[in-house]
Amino acid sequence: MLLRHVLAAADDSEEGRAAIMAAAHLGQRSGARVSVVTVVPAMPTEGVAARLLERLSDTVESQLRHLAQPRPNVDLAIEFGLPGIEIARFAETSGADLVILGRKRRTSMQRLLMGDTADAVARRSRVPCLFVQAGDHEYGRLLVALDGTERGLGVLPVAMDFARDAHSRLRAVTVEPVYDNERDAPWVPTSRSERLAEAIDSLRNRSGAGSETWDTILGRSGEALVVHRGRVVDEILREVRASATDVLILGCHRGGPAGMIEAGSITRRLMHECPSSVLTVPL
Repeated sequence: MLLRHVLAAADDSEEGRAAIMAAAHLGQRSGARVSVVTVVPAMPTEGVAARLLERLSDTVESQLRHLAQPRPNVDLAIEFGLPGIEIARFAETSGADLVILGRKRRTSMQRLLMGDTADAVARRSRVPCLFVQAGDHEYGRLLVALDGTERGLGVLPVAMDFARDAHSRLRAVTVEPVYDNERDAPWVPTSRSERLAEAIDSLRNRSGAGSETWDTILGRSGEALVVHRGRVVDEILREVRASATDVLILGCHRGGPAGMIEAGSITRRLMHECPSSVLTVPL
């Protein structure tokens, strides 16, 4: 993932303004072009569209005042329809490399009744999506969660590219399951985790990413791969808090039904329970 075009999807909320700031920060650090789009339910008249665009311009300008010079140039757009559909569509047609949205805290009942734009965009987007909360502007520490599969390992190159463009540091975590007949047995990393550590080390060496990207030097007992044991969601969240992670990076399968987040995938649960920003990578 090369950050050449960053798209922020914003509405009139603290989370929407956080998405604008996140896009501006990343554009400033990576040199990427920045666009901001807002989606309204129905096609407005020409006069209403002009007022919406002016309001969006004022919002963006008020956020950019907080940035040091030089500030990135920002393109503005108004789309109409369902946000969960139109944001992903606009990202694809405009050639965005990353979509940024505000992540709003909602109860499971609110998500069931009102839907959730973050979940809808993550399920539809063909490009990575960064979900930020109000006040989230830091990207110093990244944590990429890996499931040990070959397909899941595809998240790692995107995480490394994001670390480079955001001037961040990266580490990886994986979680090994605990079976009932093993709860009292001494624990040692499995061959799965050892192979994963070797794959990470190999990819790092091929990319030339050194200690400036990774928290620790790889290849020494898998230091940059943290291995936990237990329930996957609980253990990843434990590592997020322990490492003061700013952005959790996850693989995300496209498609699937909306609604019942708690009964859905690990990624969808982490999107709503993680205390930090979340970057989803389509698999």
